[in-house]
Amino acid sequence: MSSVESAPAALAPAASSGVATVLNHLGTWAEAAEPAAFPYGMLLTHLRSVGKHFLTDDLLTRLDEIRAALPGHPESTPGSGRQGGTETRDGIRPQDGTAFLRGFLDVVLDKYDGRYDYPSYTALSLLTRPATTDWRAARRARDEVLLLLLADLVRFEQRALTGTPDDPHGMPPDSRLVAKRVRLAVRVMEPAALRALPEGIVDAAAAAAVPGRTPGGRLAADVLRAASPAQSLLLSASVQPVYVLHDEYLFLRTLQSFETTFTFMAAALTAAVRRLDENRPGEAADLVDAVAAVLKESLPLFSLLATMRPEAFRVFRDFTEGASAIQSAGYKTFESLCSTPSLARLASAAYTSVPAVRERVVNGRPTVQGTWHDLIAERRLPAEEAAVLQAAADRLEGVHQRWKQTHYRLAVRMIGERSGTGYTQGVPYLAAVLENRLFPAPDRQGALVG
Repeated sequence: MSSVESAPAALAPAASSGVATVLNHLGTWAEAAEPAAFPYGMLLTHLRSVGKHFLTDDLLTRLDEIRAALPGHPESTPGSGRQGGTETRDGIRPQDGTAFLRGFLDVVLDKYDGRYDYPSYTALSLLTRPATTDWRAARRARDEVLLLLLADLVRFEQRALTGTPDDPHGMPPDSRLVAKRVRLAVRVMEPAALRALPEGIVDAAAAAAVPGRTPGGRLAADVLRAASPAQSLLLSASVQPVYVLHDEYLFLRTLQSFETTFTFMAAALTAAVRRLDENRPGEAADLVDAVAAVLKESLPLFSLLATMRPEAFRVFRDFTEGASAIQSAGYKTFESLCSTPSLARLASAAYTSVPAVRERVVNGRPTVQGTWHDLIAERRLPAEEAAVLQAAADRLEGVHQRWKQTHYRLAVRMIGERSGTGYTQGVPYLAAVLENRLFPAPDRQGALVG
């Protein structure tokens, strides 16, 4: 199956002689077939120079043969590894070289396999997940991954201003745009850095007074210098743009930053449900507040995404058809842990696009609001504690509404009334769900739209 069949000829990148070099190196590697020695760097350099959508049939076929010849068997069918897996304390999934190589090739070959979607586009199967039930450890894992993702983005943006920019480098930004992007990335990085990095790397008082003023190049260098070899490989392997425009790199890293945030938020709300079930509402309120705080810290990611030039986005999005953020299992998990979605929403593309999450909801997964209301019905939640919990829920609701409204405005600017890339309605869908709430009043539950 060719990945280039639907590509407009006028937009196809110039033919690259690099594919012959890559094929030669793959042939040499195959003689010993040592996973740790796989030529990741060479393959990724070529991929980013032409775009994943334009990888040639002979290269795709060779990579498929390599994947098929790997020893052992996948633990699950292709693509199903996107969910879960256990991680070590530093957030790295403990898999051997063969398992990582197979997962990497699954991402490279997603279009070839006919299973390209949002999780494969954003390489979520390669990125990390907090495994701990300790919410503070989960937040630290999120902070560490976020810092790596955005430090890599800062490095990429600043390198665009040198004489040797990294691919993809079509439609390069000017120095003013790079400076704005770095400042916005740093605004998101600073709170995470204050929690996760050694004291002194970020000046807490200065960051509080004027967010985003920490020197971005220095902060990124500090983060990347401390990365382990496994983390460095994950960073490199997880950027597989479909086309050759610079701004797609920013797009991918921003989406990945949102996803690692959603993963923490889901972990924290799962812990909040347990605290409520144990009749510890004060601790549950603290967890809901922690989720609201991290979501608020992440809001500048939308400002960062808004620096993406619409004319660039409208070109590369032609090659992302089939992948849409509506397929984000992380976001739907977070949302459905707040309260049970309405029947209309469960029946809509919002949840039919994430069948595993939908199944857990339909099977009656406990929620913050549901458990909280059970305590009230059983007269086990004193009024003062209920008020504290309500205040925390209101704060999260308020931040989330700002998040949705900003998302909507950004989509209007970028795509107007065009349909979404995951066979979705796009902007009309985002407009329709603006009035939905994470914690709806009982008389509003049935009125929520899909």
